[in-house]
Amino acid sequence: MSLRARIILLFAATLVLTLAVASYLGERVATRAIEASLRERSVDLAKAVAEELDLSPSTDIETAADALAEQLRPRRIVRFAELAIRRKGEVRVARVTFGPEGAEIEAETRAARAFPVETSVSLVDDGESRGWRVDLPLHEGRTTFGALRIETTLSEVEEIASTERRVFFLVAGVGAAVLAVAFTFLLGRMLVRPLSQLAVAIERVQSGAIDAESVPGAERTDEIGVLARGLRAMLQRVRRFNADLAAMVADATADLARKNRELAELNRLLFEARRDLTSKERLAALGQLSGTIAHELGNPLNTISGHVQLLARDPACPPDTRAGLDVVEGEVKRMTAIIRRFLDSARGLKPEAAPVDLAALVDEALTLNVPAADRTRLELVREVPHDLAQVRLDPALVGHVLGNLVSNAVEAMPGGGQLAVRAARRGGLLGLSVSDTGAGLRPDERKRIFEPFYTTKPAGKGTGLGLAISREIAAALRGRIEVESTPGAGATFTLWIPAPTAERAGEEEGDGALQDPGRR
Repeated sequence: MSLRARIILLFAATLVLTLAVASYLGERVATRAIEASLRERSVDLAKAVAEELDLSPSTDIETAADALAEQLRPRRIVRFAELAIRRKGEVRVARVTFGPEGAEIEAETRAARAFPVETSVSLVDDGESRGWRVDLPLHEGRTTFGALRIETTLSEVEEIASTERRVFFLVAGVGAAVLAVAFTFLLGRMLVRPLSQLAVAIERVQSGAIDAESVPGAERTDEIGVLARGLRAMLQRVRRFNADLAAMVADATADLARKNRELAELNRLLFEARRDLTSKERLAALGQLSGTIAHELGNPLNTISGHVQLLARDPACPPDTRAGLDVVEGEVKRMTAIIRRFLDSARGLKPEAAPVDLAALVDEALTLNVPAADRTRLELVREVPHDLAQVRLDPALVGHVLGNLVSNAVEAMPGGGQLAVRAARRGGLLGLSVSDTGAGLRPDERKRIFEPFYTTKPAGKGTGLGLAISREIAAALRGRIEVESTPGAGATFTLWIPAPTAERAGEEEGDGALQDPGRR
């Protein structure tokens, strides 16, 4: 048998086999799907008929049989129905059989009959056709007084299967014929093309190409395959040598790249270490300087506090002025507490947790750090959930960080914008975020904003210590500060700290580890 004939027979057989398998599987799937659908339709039909029938005690079995036949007559899928009702100790049965001549109705009376206790569906076969049998109990309260049986036919399913078989044989025959004609026409080109490709490959070898994979037809079993394998065998040794050389070059390149990455990582770690050391040295010097300044400011603040208290106690002091003096006294106390903490900074900050009204703390930060002149150009947003109303934290330290973040946000929006302070809980952590719609931070600025004495503000507008001190306070609170910013789209600073609610303070007290389920 020629090569052309073998190819034609192979593809024709493949086509016929594929169509046969596809048709068989399609017929089986479609038949099962239609049978399942008909099963559900049969159950629904039985329930609908049972609901529409008038089965009151005054209705006789003949009337019920006529009503049953009238309801089922338009249903072509029904071939048989039976209604059994218990009345006065007797079971009255009505049967409706649907045949070519229409519905045949029979009625009889029996002494006794068992009724099903629940709906059942079964597949029945009477030798001529198959169908679904549905037995539906009829209840009145908790008493079963009858049953309804409906049998539907699967003749439609069998007709569909028969149609699919006929279509398969037609498609298989036409496909096989078309395939034979097509391959007869194209097979000449199928033989000419590999020979031409082999000739081109030989010319490439003559011109210096030594890639054996470029030689086509080596997998063939005819004469073309013999020639291709012979040419490929001659190029195997040269190809292996080239492959080994390329592998050695690739390994050397990969090793060099790996060492370069390791060196870059070491340089980065060294730079981070040097920058961290510089920051700590600056903070140490700042601590010493702040201790001196704090000591010098303590006495004037005490004097101010004393005079403010005397003014507030003066009976002639107006109520509005007394309220303002109370604010001044509170701020003096807060400054005194901050100075005391700066004096203790050399020995490390020691947070003192206490029950705090978080909403009041946020309002105080906005009131004290958003000047009245700036409130007309800013939109202030404060979002504190009700379940975070009472928490345990250090109000002085947290208020200091929150006030610094709010002040920075105000200065970042000289032309106006939205300033939002939000509180949220994530796991066991409390998050206080301050967002602005200012110019945002560039990537190089984000890397350095926590360095002491580094600032993005104009000369004379900032010392570059606010965020550095805030980060140290966050560390003392066993928390951290996260920054999210896009140039031109504002920035968001979030302080994450452990802060249990007042109800859970006793349970969580003594937990010394910072846990953040959102970080890895």
